Amino acid sequence: MSDYVGSLCRSVNFHLRNLRRIRRFIDQSTCAHAVRSLILSRLDYCNSLLAGISQSDIQRLQSLQNRAARLIYQVDRYTPASPLLRELHWLPVQQRIHFKVLLHVYNSFHHLSPVYLQELIAKYNPGRRNLRSSNDNTRLAIPSTRRSAGDRSFAVIGPRLWNALPSHIRAAPNVQCFKKLLKTHLFPIE
Repeated sequence: MSDYVGSLCRSVNFHLRNLRRIRRFIDQSTCAHAVRSLILSRLDYCNSLLAGISQSDIQRLQSLQNRAARLIYQVDRYTPASPLLRELHWLPVQQRIHFKVLLHVYNSFHHLSPVYLQELIAKYNPGRRNLRSSNDNTRLAIPSTRRSAGDRSFAVIGPRLWNALPSHIRAAPNVQCFKKLLKTHLFPIE
């Protein structure tokens, strides 16, 4: 995965350098659109596969997102990026990855995704024991794995993230409502 993150960083750096060259000729709104189409689209492409990668790789991607936000607002590199990301309503990279994984789980849970994804998740069955979780029909079973690579698979990380959500988000009636509740839940409050 580090090879993929490295190639992604090179691609995003190329576009950031080119946008920086023309930044003084375009207004903030146009720059924001260009960053969304050239930078964020690359960061979001297949980012659910990045679930569980090392913290150093996440930090490399986060620094690119921070540079993109600073470019939009034309501030120096020592300006904190968190307020800029908040003003742009951008989730940090780790939360963007979790958002995408959880959206795939929601679609699989509600039979809105391909069958091969639906087969990877299973509803939680507590057995004969009478537990508090027995009444929650939105919980998913988390399969056990023997390797750390297995912990990064969709079949494991998806249900783990899903079960960590509050039940009112898991029980959202439609995709749009789920996305809105999930983004509100994942958005960092500082």
